[in-house]
Amino acid sequence: MKIVFLHQTLGLVSRGSEISTDLLASSLAKKHDVLVLQSGKVSPKPYQAKQITPLKSAAPAAPTTIFDKVRTHLYLDKASLLVKEFTKQCIPIINKFKPDIIVATNGYPQLSILSQSSTSAKIVVFGRAGIGYHDRDNLKAKPDLFIALTPQAKSWAETIAKLVTKVVYIPNPINSIKAPKIDLNLPHPIVMTVGALSKYKNIESVIRAVSRLQASYLLIGDGEEGGTIADALNNFPGDFRWIKHVDPSEIPSYYAASDIFCFVPDPQEAFGRVYLEAMVAGLPIVASDDPIRRGIIGSQGHYVDPHNIDSIITALQIASTKGKRNYSEELKPYQLKTVVAQLEKEFHALIK
Repeated sequence: MKIVFLHQTLGLVSRGSEISTDLLASSLAKKHDVLVLQSGKVSPKPYQAKQITPLKSAAPAAPTTIFDKVRTHLYLDKASLLVKEFTKQCIPIINKFKPDIIVATNGYPQLSILSQSSTSAKIVVFGRAGIGYHDRDNLKAKPDLFIALTPQAKSWAETIAKLVTKVVYIPNPINSIKAPKIDLNLPHPIVMTVGALSKYKNIESVIRAVSRLQASYLLIGDGEEGGTIADALNNFPGDFRWIKHVDPSEIPSYYAASDIFCFVPDPQEAFGRVYLEAMVAGLPIVASDDPIRRGIIGSQGHYVDPHNIDSIITALQIASTKGKRNYSEELKPYQLKTVVAQLEKEFHALIK
């Protein structure tokens, strides 16, 4: 089977989508002919990779003004225009490679270009944008296969998908590799957050909560809310470290060095790969109280209203008394081998 992944921001940033795509492409390449097209720098991988319309950095992930929001909804923002140009440049390479499957990861702007191309490959889309207009538009573009990351997203997608689109649930994968601790030079307990600094991820709420406890804080991430986060950390009374970029291969060592993981996004967060990473490290987890987070973490999670600081404080206090956890049962559906086997089954069903 010949598979192409189109992922413009691969090699530029290391968010959940990029990490998951790299894991899947690497595993599929053991049995199949896999080509990844990206705008970031190419590094040695088990799969073939080519850099298309090279970029030094990714466009902003989320609009910050009303004008920007309108442009984003119309797919006239900078990020959408870059995706369109990237996809147009990919078409000749796709036609030469002649794939059976194209995994389009960059949303409706990419799908609109692919729909105008002459490719006979089956189009696959992962629902990484979460329940909302982005994935609604992806579904309206009529891909052959829509992969929902949670059962809740699958139920929602099935109400929108056209008859030509098959909807399945396959979660993000995780590689269960435990790592040695890194020396953070921070007093314990250490509360850790990993995530892009977007407003809906409510990282400022976590900072405000931790600031009222006898705890250190570790933040890994960058994004458009960086200025707001910097102001919040300037007023943080305890010890903290803010690391904007960490190589994915190194991040398990930061989880291993921490005591609690706290990430409380709004429900639009499609999945939350970082929860799986924290579970591999056995950290007690404070998360948003919604069906998606409960479905990932299970009964061992501490669930809160992300906009209620007192709720987050109470959960952190309880979590700090519990110690490391064993999430082996909860992690079984997310094992890389299991996820890849499900993908292969669905891909073969598309092309038989």
